[in-house]
Amino acid sequence: MSRPLAPQLSGCLPHRDAGYVPTVPERPDLEYVVPRLHAALAGAEIVGARARKPVVLRCAVDEVRGRIGAVSRRSASVVFHCGSRDLVVIPMLAGRFEIDGKDTADLAVAFTLADGRVLRYRDDVQMGKIWWTAPRAAIPGLAEGGIDVLGPAFTVDALSRLATRRREQVKVFLMDKTALDGMGNAYADEVLWAARIHPKRTTSRLGPAELNALHAAIIEVIGGATATIAARQPPLPEKVRDFLHVRGKKGDPCDRCGQVIRTVGIHGHDAFYCPACQPDADGRGFVDWGRAPR
Repeated sequence: MSRPLAPQLSGCLPHRDAGYVPTVPERPDLEYVVPRLHAALAGAEIVGARARKPVVLRCAVDEVRGRIGAVSRRSASVVFHCGSRDLVVIPMLAGRFEIDGKDTADLAVAFTLADGRVLRYRDDVQMGKIWWTAPRAAIPGLAEGGIDVLGPAFTVDALSRLATRRREQVKVFLMDKTALDGMGNAYADEVLWAARIHPKRTTSRLGPAELNALHAAIIEVIGGATATIAARQPPLPEKVRDFLHVRGKKGDPCDRCGQVIRTVGIHGHDAFYCPACQPDADGRGFVDWGRAPR
């Protein structure tokens, strides 16, 4: 059995530039997955674990033992509450869960349950992290404190107060979990497309009309995606993305105007956008893709 050394909770993560925003799991996916994990696993006891990709672990795999009292979402993580300890999984970009099934090439860690079932955490890029900690322990890479974009506190005024203090590009702002608890890479693109805002627009320069459009788009896109995924009821490991308008659609025609979808790099991430629907309002010399040949 693999048993990696357990670093301290305050251990270092890879250094990133100040503007870097990690790719986090998407809120609509977690809203679907977490209740189903709770329904299936509340009361189950973890009696063993094995690691195929120990790089994701921030604990010794043999330490993970306990009865799961509940499963909940904590910002961008899934928390399995086991009494005096929490099993915290930050799935990041590609992490997904599966109960039973079979070992696959992307298996990272498998947790054996006393009833014979197996909870598998799959991650083909090994970006996710797993912690075995005291409840509510501070965890590097797990930001908290952002406004719940599906909650009553998320108003246009609240969004405006946040935005006026931000000097970074708007896509970076949307993905900052300390500001907004709501979206990752894919849905930030979808929100900006719905609001007709360029992903490199400086956040503090957003005017009242843009902020109103952004607020409405966040609620519409995140709420709509949450409802769509719940209605589809996909298997736990499956991520539904076929209803998105711009994410992953480079070279395809825009659903709204027919212009070709383009991409642009933003602090280590790619942003998908329509150059006609989301023009460069800051005028900082970006390529005018609207006039470029297809």
